[in-house]
Amino acid sequence: MSAKQLFVGIDVANVKVDVTFLDGEARTVRPQATYANDPEGWPALRTAVVAAASLLGARTKVVCGMEATGNMHKRLEQALRAEKRRKLEVHVLNPRAVKSFAKALLTSAKTDRGDSHLIALFLMRMKPAPAAPVPELFEEFREATRTRRRLVEERTDAKNRLHKLLRYHFPGYRKTLAKHLSKGLLVALNALPSPHLVLGAAPGEIAAISYGTRHRVGAPLEEKLRTLAAQAPRADLPKLTQMLLRTTARRILDLDELIVEMDDGLADMLEQLFPGQVLTSIPGLGAVSAAAILAEICDIARFQSKTDFIGYCGLYPVVWESGEAKRRYRMTTKGNRMIKMTLLIASAAARQYNPAIAAYYERLRARGKSTKAAGGAIARKLAEIVFTLLVRNEPWSPEKATAGLAKSLAMTEAKV
Repeated sequence: MSAKQLFVGIDVANVKVDVTFLDGEARTVRPQATYANDPEGWPALRTAVVAAASLLGARTKVVCGMEATGNMHKRLEQALRAEKRRKLEVHVLNPRAVKSFAKALLTSAKTDRGDSHLIALFLMRMKPAPAAPVPELFEEFREATRTRRRLVEERTDAKNRLHKLLRYHFPGYRKTLAKHLSKGLLVALNALPSPHLVLGAAPGEIAAISYGTRHRVGAPLEEKLRTLAAQAPRADLPKLTQMLLRTTARRILDLDELIVEMDDGLADMLEQLFPGQVLTSIPGLGAVSAAAILAEICDIARFQSKTDFIGYCGLYPVVWESGEAKRRYRMTTKGNRMIKMTLLIASAAARQYNPAIAAYYERLRARGKSTKAAGGAIARKLAEIVFTLLVRNEPWSPEKATAGLAKSLAMTEAKV
């Protein structure tokens, strides 16, 4: 006789959770209930789950599920996994999967208690595979990697905004200065955000502005700034414009320091959570990139094949064609954005520091691939390498990599 099962559907909100208890025949085991989504409510919910399981028997399998809801569900998930009186199988479900399931049931009404019942039914009928518990501090690790990505994007936005301001108020700055925003330039703009302030500074005053412990703006940069200020369309910028220049430059400097500090912290957490990880053995893949990848996948065993992993990364092409239009291929917009961006950025470093990847890239370009298409192919290949190394738990081997890349390219050419 098969063991009895209890399916616990949990609809999570910011301050409360609504819970439904169903047995294997979709019958209600105990009435629906609402609990606080806080340290006082979690023990009460766990006790209710244990009590409901006891009604069905000592060997009842307990399956709990909730939708992913930002981070509102995470502490509750941890509290359920920590239950000692009974083993609880805990699932964090994709909201899209639950929504599609509701459409298949022709369910239109939406209430919190109705959603909890729907989740319990989803657990009973769809039987999702259980996920391995994550290591302690893993959620903090994942949040840190995602926060770093947001900070990098914020810094890029700030740099673009500063370029726009300089282009308008200091025409020709790219020709006079370097293409990139140097730290010395940012420090100078933070101190003197208007042409009249630059021209009004005493000789050598700008060059003497210091930053860090050993660096100064320097005489060459002072001379270039004075040249730009002298040919500026307007010498005395409005106070609001000065504020924008100053605060934008200051924000970029602050973000630079914060990102460096986060990189050090992520490297430490990476070693703590994944000691002996093999990803940083890949030339061109640093600790920060390895942390971003591992923070998203946690356990490579959750993917049954290399194809599944590449699909999760969103590094596969989709076909576009219409009528007589020529068939075109482009990368899908689906997949885990964090891993996709990490591998796309890492592909540039790999082309520079990894001879095997560089050779593969050049052969793709020689076949007529655009830089964008070849870069995407490199990112996909990196995903395959990441999957293989993690599954085998072995470090990068140049010989195996070269042979594998040559075989992959030969197969591609054969298809063409």
